[in-house]
Amino acid sequence: MKRFLLLFAVFVVSLSAYYSPAEAVVHVEGRYWFTKLDSEIQVTEGATIGSEVDALNTLGVDDTENFWEARLSLELGNHKFRYSYMPLLWEGQKNITNSINFAGKTYTADANVESSLEIRYHRLGYRYDIVDRLNNQFGIIFDVKLLDVDAHLRAKTIDVDKSYSATIPLPTIGFGAQIGLPFSFSLGAEVTGVAYGGGNYLVDGEASLNFNPVSFASISGGYRVFDVQVKNKDDKIDFTLKGPFVMVRVGF
Repeated sequence: MKRFLLLFAVFVVSLSAYYSPAEAVVHVEGRYWFTKLDSEIQVTEGATIGSEVDALNTLGVDDTENFWEARLSLELGNHKFRYSYMPLLWEGQKNITNSINFAGKTYTADANVESSLEIRYHRLGYRYDIVDRLNNQFGIIFDVKLLDVDAHLRAKTIDVDKSYSATIPLPTIGFGAQIGLPFSFSLGAEVTGVAYGGGNYLVDGEASLNFNPVSFASISGGYRVFDVQVKNKDDKIDFTLKGPFVMVRVGF
């Protein structure tokens, strides 16, 4: 990932040399997302196939958590480069009703299991606007999304403690669009995703209503859906996040 970030930075700096400072615009964006979670995880180690563990019903994880996201973008004419970061964390505690196997360890029925699921979400993207006129835009997006996953289950009463970590890079493609409205409002939408063999996919889509009180700042509200399923032999990570968000964006 570090090597990719370095190559990406070199590419952006090289392209920037063809533009004057007046043509380059930097945007800083802060988001707050009110989410609802639906998630399953399956981790196998050795000969015993792991159980499909439902984070909400089996482990008692709260399905309503709120998260922040930070984005930094550089716009060079029709070329736009963006990096975003969002830390996600869910925790739960429950006396499980059925035995489960996680990463080669068995958690017996009635055991009190403390659990956590942490995902650090990085997104590195490039967008080229085919249309950019009179506050109306349409562009093609190429992204690399990186999911840094840590799952942990601990049952003190039976002395079982196991963790699982994975780093999952997913290249995606999609589009973004904006329609200008009267009184400094606009409607925006963006969808990126990928699908490949074995039922693996990622879809990240959102729609928003934006208000630009001044040329260099905007306030937005919208709805976002982030749906991921990644399978590797007998391991599986499957989660869906959805809900409304608010956003503030400033350019300079």
